[in-house]
Amino acid sequence: MQTSDTLMPYEAIDAAALLNSLHAGVVVHGPGTEILYANPRALELLRLTADQASGRVAMDPEWRFLDEEKHLLPVEEYPVNRVLASGEAVTNQVVGIVDSRSEAITWVLVNAYPERDPDGQITKVVVTFIDITREKQDIPFEQIVAYASDPVVVTEANPVVGQGPRILYVNDAFTDLTGYTPEEVIGQSPRILQGPDTDPATRSRIRQALIDRVPIQEQILNYTKGGEKYWVELKIVPLRNTRGEVTHFAAIERDITSQKAKESSLRELAITDPLTNLLNRRGFSEQAQGRLASALRDGQGIALAMIDIDFFKRINDSYGHEVGDQALIHLASLLRSSFRESDVIGRLGGEEFAVLLAGATLDRAGALMDRLRTRLATTPFSLFDGRKLGFTVSIGVATLDPEKATLQALIKAADAALYTAKRGGRNRVAVTA
Repeated sequence: MQTSDTLMPYEAIDAAALLNSLHAGVVVHGPGTEILYANPRALELLRLTADQASGRVAMDPEWRFLDEEKHLLPVEEYPVNRVLASGEAVTNQVVGIVDSRSEAITWVLVNAYPERDPDGQITKVVVTFIDITREKQDIPFEQIVAYASDPVVVTEANPVVGQGPRILYVNDAFTDLTGYTPEEVIGQSPRILQGPDTDPATRSRIRQALIDRVPIQEQILNYTKGGEKYWVELKIVPLRNTRGEVTHFAAIERDITSQKAKESSLRELAITDPLTNLLNRRGFSEQAQGRLASALRDGQGIALAMIDIDFFKRINDSYGHEVGDQALIHLASLLRSSFRESDVIGRLGGEEFAVLLAGATLDRAGALMDRLRTRLATTPFSLFDGRKLGFTVSIGVATLDPEKATLQALIKAADAALYTAKRGGRNRVAVTA
């Protein structure tokens, strides 16, 4: 440890160089508050040149200082005037310096103390101040967002990787939507709101926007404290300090759960056959395409059955279209109860139905379809007058040809097998590789 014997003599210290290198502002006032000296950091914070500062008095009307509540600071509350009035040092007074050009506020922590002559008279007041703008702006606009009707979340700016920035603030609307109190989420990552059905791609886009420090708008599925799903439209914006540095992110959310439910309902209507509640041709095609892509990717087998009611026109002509509709509903019910949720079942139009069997071989698919055919043939349905009516189906089954691995090719092959079943006398299953 260095001893006093080896310390540099006080006289050898270059006081000007020392003051010029300080990160704190230093201003020396005379007894009339006129500025006698200001170091470079003080001039920077006060937005003055040395010539502008020299001789300037604290009461200059061009000064605009604020208290912590952002009210105009009375002249008598200026640190230098407080010292001159009381003769006592001022410690840790927070003051806002307003830039007359941009209206930007720089917050400083001020200390001031008197220097006296041998008679005890104050000859100078030394004022020092450091920039605390970043600390002062920990939660910008908190009083505004506290009463906002939309949920608001403020996080720190870092870290973006890993679990992401921690939550620093939530408003009452957030608690109303999620069930989480501020005490339960502050210090946590926003991932506390996400769950198994939250889209990873959406999360990834949000993370990249945080890394790039740019605004982003997304729709994301979140979870309440009770585990219920809800949708929000999320707008995330970076918050910057007066130096342009991103210090926080603010997320403004809008609950769109009802909107999503309506969209889902409309979507269901668009892909559902209204009579049987099975997938319609469009819905079947979309879901079958997805299953087909998965089967090709995973190297699994897949089979398609095309099903047609035998002599359906006779049913309509003999009993009327209402009975024909009953027959279609009866077949749809048997199809639903005969196959797995992973299988895709649809009514393609008229009396034509289709079943896509994931992971099924041709023999397995043929056996399943023959079981369905037999069950239907022995299970008549009741007419409005109590009579029973039975009917049969013809079924064509095909498996995926690796050389023609498209849904259209699979349907064409199953249709050809269906034609074979009809030509062979109906009420039968025909298969083709």
